[in-house]
Amino acid sequence: MPERGQKSDSVKIKIILFIFVRVFVSLWFYSLYYTTKMAKKNRILLSFLIGLLCVILLSIPALGATYRTASIRIPIFGLHDIIDESNIDQSPERRTQFENDYLKKDFYTFLNYLAKNNYWFLTTQDLFIYFIEKSQPIPSEKIGQKPIMISFDDGYYGVHENVLPILKDLEKEYNKKIKIVWFVNPGLMGVRLKDFLPHVSCAELRDGYKRGYYDIQSHGQTHKQLTLIKGKDLKFELEQAKLDLRTCMEDLDKNKWVAAHFAYPFGKVNRRVEKSLPPYYLTGYIYDGNMTRINRYTNKYRISRITVNRDNSPRNLIRIAKRATTLKKVTMF
Repeated sequence: MPERGQKSDSVKIKIILFIFVRVFVSLWFYSLYYTTKMAKKNRILLSFLIGLLCVILLSIPALGATYRTASIRIPIFGLHDIIDESNIDQSPERRTQFENDYLKKDFYTFLNYLAKNNYWFLTTQDLFIYFIEKSQPIPSEKIGQKPIMISFDDGYYGVHENVLPILKDLEKEYNKKIKIVWFVNPGLMGVRLKDFLPHVSCAELRDGYKRGYYDIQSHGQTHKQLTLIKGKDLKFELEQAKLDLRTCMEDLDKNKWVAAHFAYPFGKVNRRVEKSLPPYYLTGYIYDGNMTRINRYTNKYRISRITVNRDNSPRNLIRIAKRATTLKKVTMF
């Protein structure tokens, strides 16, 4: 079934086409009937109007043919840490609880639904190549699937500890490898201090990457709010994060896709920060609570994400995921 938005706009285009055809035919009969009675200059004006209508009519089918790829909805979910209630070390008595935490059992329910229903788990490079730049056609085996992205900010160890086993289990269950995106602060990699949430190490990121589960991207060197800094400090946060992540993954990252994309710390960005990104990164991700809509107006340095926290039930996340566009071949109406 076509998506509701696609269907309604396709109908609108057909109605416009019908109206133009009626006008064109009416003008054509009008010109035949009055051609001998009209002054020469009026005949020239009428010919011009008919020619203009022809140009418009020829352009409408092209609009209809490209529309389906110009309004693709992609939910990009942004999480932080995953906690396991059955693990005493992650209980409220042992670990400070945060609003952005998400329960392992709820995350499994959500991810299991997506895997069972054959969603396409995008990497940041997938989104860039197939949807933003459109430098490659969408693979034929992905037609009929719904694209989504699952991302994690800050690089907490709890994600590696609790999510990696889920990814392994779901791969065995559905024979499908699920990829998640890590937006990491390399300046905090491996940091495990008292009263400070432990962060994943370079070795642990490499482990998940080698297994084909992790997409490693940048979140700034030390998670500073970039809108509050400038000059050398801003350059350091952008440049050093890229260098450190690529150093960590160097021998595994032959395509240089690690640290090619960026998520703004705290989801904060302004025009100055946005203009600083292109020398280092291909895209930038924000938090605005919106579903990403890919069209000709998409700003690749302000890609929308939906914040996920403990208040979001799996049912609610599934409801959002269902709104993703089912990928279809581009066809003429």
